[in-house]
Amino acid sequence: MRVAMQKIIMVSCVILLLSAFNCCAEGLGTLIELGKSQAEIQKQYAQETKAFEIVKREIGSGVIKKGMNKTAVLAKYGAPVVIVSDLDGKREDWIYKPAESSFFKGIRATLFFTAEGVLDEAKVEER
Repeated sequence: MRVAMQKIIMVSCVILLLSAFNCCAEGLGTLIELGKSQAEIQKQYAQETKAFEIVKREIGSGVIKKGMNKTAVLAKYGAPVVIVSDLDGKREDWIYKPAESSFFKGIRATLFFTAEGVLDEAKVEER
């Protein structure tokens, strides 16, 4: 009887340990996935900042100028962080910004395109 009780206790302990390990293993998997997600976010931030720096420099040097078309800008500098279209559809604003800037505060470069897809204005501003 005593041996049977010891086996029951031993099996119960093993089951508890396995369930605790499984819980920790699931948590570990979640942490690993979170780490991968954070790495992807950092990579995206680096790409946004790099594109912003290039656009800012080329606005300042006059390489980006009135009359360029959206296709050429997209091919050369990549997609902006955000595109804002006017309600009437006559203008589209492409915003490039570094990761440390928000949409409401900080430095950003904005390219303003006409409805025909031609660059009408380009500026760098601090908000």
